[in-house]
Amino acid sequence: MKDRAILFDWGGTLMTSMPYYMGAGRGWSHVPAVEGVLDAVQALRSSWTIGLASNASESEDDEVRASLDTIGVGAFIDRIYTYRRVGRPKPWPDFWRYVLSDLAMQPSQVVMVGDNYMDDVWGAANVGMHAVWLNLGSPDVRKGDRYRTIHNYSELPGVLADMGFM
Repeated sequence: MKDRAILFDWGGTLMTSMPYYMGAGRGWSHVPAVEGVLDAVQALRSSWTIGLASNASESEDDEVRASLDTIGVGAFIDRIYTYRRVGRPKPWPDFWRYVLSDLAMQPSQVVMVGDNYMDDVWGAANVGMHAVWLNLGSPDVRKGDRYRTIHNYSELPGVLADMGFM
């Protein structure tokens, strides 16, 4: 078992957000991957447990995975955590406690990567996890004790090293 985990948000982090897609994730075959995500996930695969942490409330795990398969990352995702499955959304601490319990890891062993600062970064850091804000929309940078900012996936290895994970 790997001793650390990295979690990715779904829309806007693994796949581009497509606001006109509503309902379950099955059949989202025209939603493209965020640039660089496949390379990033493949590079992390050997030494990290990789998960998805999403506020998806309508999609079952198999529908999420089918959607991720369309961009080539489904096979790399070890765990799927959604609002639908957990019963609470991000950034609620109960969401993160469920994830940590299921992973059987301490907060210091887990990194969350997401495009929503409040839900993904603040929520994860608030329970002691590390977080990376994937800010594709502006040059803004936020940095704290347990969180960093990246503007593309090529920056992820350096940020993880800066946080003591590489």
